[in-house]
Amino acid sequence: MGVIENMINSITEILRHIMTLYFGVFVTTAIIGIKNNRKNILVLNLFCIGDLLLHLAVLVLGDSAKVLGTYPLFTHLPLLLLLMFFFHRSLLKSLLAITTAYLTCQICNWISMIPEAYSCDHWLIDLTYIGGIFITYYIVHHFIAPALTEVFAKPDIELLPFCIMPFFYYIFDYATTVYTGLLYAGSHIIVEFVPFMMCICYLIFCVIYCRQSERQQRITMQNYLMQLKQAQFQKDMKNMQRNEKNISLLRHDMRHFLNNIATLVENGESEKALDYIHGVVKATEKTISKRYCANEIINVILMSNASVFSENNIDFRYSVSVPSMLDIPDTDMTSILQNALENALHAVLLLEQDKRFIRLSITVKNGKLLISVENPYAERPKMANGMPVTTNRGHGLGTNSIQQTVGRLNGNCQFSVTDRLFIVRIII
Repeated sequence: MGVIENMINSITEILRHIMTLYFGVFVTTAIIGIKNNRKNILVLNLFCIGDLLLHLAVLVLGDSAKVLGTYPLFTHLPLLLLLMFFFHRSLLKSLLAITTAYLTCQICNWISMIPEAYSCDHWLIDLTYIGGIFITYYIVHHFIAPALTEVFAKPDIELLPFCIMPFFYYIFDYATTVYTGLLYAGSHIIVEFVPFMMCICYLIFCVIYCRQSERQQRITMQNYLMQLKQAQFQKDMKNMQRNEKNISLLRHDMRHFLNNIATLVENGESEKALDYIHGVVKATEKTISKRYCANEIINVILMSNASVFSENNIDFRYSVSVPSMLDIPDTDMTSILQNALENALHAVLLLEQDKRFIRLSITVKNGKLLISVENPYAERPKMANGMPVTTNRGHGLGTNSIQQTVGRLNGNCQFSVTDRLFIVRIII
């Protein structure tokens, strides 16, 4: 019975070790915003398999304690390099993601304390821990990771306050439990309760911060919308005043126009008469305010940007066919479309004036809103995992904002680069 029990304990311990590694790797990538597509899953699985083989070599040469002691060197460091050089994440974001994932492991530890408190067998404690991994991963992946992804999209300088607790706990835990064991001078359950509560409080803080930040962003976007509408209203009022004056002049001169046309016709000068009529028509068209589509928000955004494009000698080519009402909040539509057009504007301003153009297409097909923005570029953008990569501080926030907003609306966005164009395609 003892041999069988030892075998079961060994199997569950190995499973616990494997599941812990997979949990840490996939939680890390989830909170840093790496998509679980086929390519990324393959890379992460290969990483885990390679790391497990490395752990096996350490176990053969030493014992389980040495595996834990070498975890920072043989697991966390390679994972850090993978995030930085393959997934193109910054050093700070990569460190923060790894230490945050390490902190979330305390939830699994605390769950496994339940059978340990009743002096259950080792294999039952391991199975409880593995069960806690699945529960924790579900909670983190569905509720915590989306909030943390938005946090991680911020510039590194704004992430520094979020680093204090994960960094401190990582160093403290290894110093007092793995390398020295100083922390376990008292009750194990009581000792583990502190990091468990640290983890819970930290995650709650991140979620609340994200929600507050999202609310502030919406308020900012609403204010921006109001400013756009106010500016457009003032333009419309000026246009109306100018048009009323032009209409009055046209009305006053209409009798002269008709007399001139009649004279030309009577004299058999039909071509001159037609040219004269076309001139009058063009004069009347100037009195009509331009509208791009029936949707008010889209129309306001396009009218505002069109004037900027015109001032910078940018050829704005568009095809917009949308109904007056869309099932998309005005703030989200503004965030998506304004960021896409601003990114295109910044890119084409680096080109010579005769090479500047922006193509926009907005249509509704099968109940889905399709948005496409294309623009040339001066320097080919670098891409990593379907996202443009930039090293310039403050740049790249527009694309992140588009991706987050579209994701929140359960849509899909794609960034691509051809030999001449940078293309953004959005389906909502």
